[in-house]
Amino acid sequence: MLISLATMDFRLCHILRERLNKGGFSVEHISPGDQPSEGSIVVVTTEREETINPTNYPRKVVLTRSEVGNVNLAISKITLGLEGKHIWESVVVGVDPGLTIGVAVITDGCLRATLETRVIKEAVNYVITSLKNTPAKMAIIRLGSTGGYRRVLIMNELLQAKPNDVDLEIVDELETTPINSEDAKAALKNGTRGDIEIKGGKDATAAMEIAFRLGESVKYPEKWVVSEGELKEIQVLSRQFSKGDVTITKELARKVACGVISIEEAILLQKKATNS
Repeated sequence: MLISLATMDFRLCHILRERLNKGGFSVEHISPGDQPSEGSIVVVTTEREETINPTNYPRKVVLTRSEVGNVNLAISKITLGLEGKHIWESVVVGVDPGLTIGVAVITDGCLRATLETRVIKEAVNYVITSLKNTPAKMAIIRLGSTGGYRRVLIMNELLQAKPNDVDLEIVDELETTPINSEDAKAALKNGTRGDIEIKGGKDATAAMEIAFRLGESVKYPEKWVVSEGELKEIQVLSRQFSKGDVTITKELARKVACGVISIEEAILLQKKATNS
């Protein structure tokens, strides 16, 4: 699918080309006012250039100044334009709270973006930013039911950070994780439309499956009593994250489990204590 960028803003053109190419689109650069190549599905231009030299084309996306300065907003508006819409009916963000956290963004029943990370703050920020940059009549966050202390940390962070009009649900995630990477790739492909390609592994696929399931609404933070097994697991993770340099103490591991500090911060504190 071909998208035509009718702009002389070369910085914007470069950024959009890079993001759209990753999404499986072909991109051409034309001057404002010029006709796009045959087969182009949409023309993208800016408000300023459309005022000076408008492009005559039936399907067109005109980016405002704020959208020009925010590539995520720009991509969201372009995606809406491809669907012939001005706002999504719904956006659902699924979160798989495992050791590697999977996040999947679904708009009007179609997979739009994924993230896989081991950093809780990064996952939470991605969820909140995705909601902010995806205008919709209705928005929901759906979080998988397993994950122990990590699920509780993610849930409590989301409850604090999410907009008041966005509901948070806990979803039974039984059999959401695919057996292998090939199954994950096929599932992600089935979740998209047309020739759009969205990359991700088993955790992103699990997050997508979680997003498509109904859950139970959660309103209040949850307290979690950390087990000895979880503390040992965090200590093992600290060894892995530090590439064998240190193993954090149980006291630091407990602070990680309670969300007081991140595992990276615990490793730095342990290294400082060891070297002092």
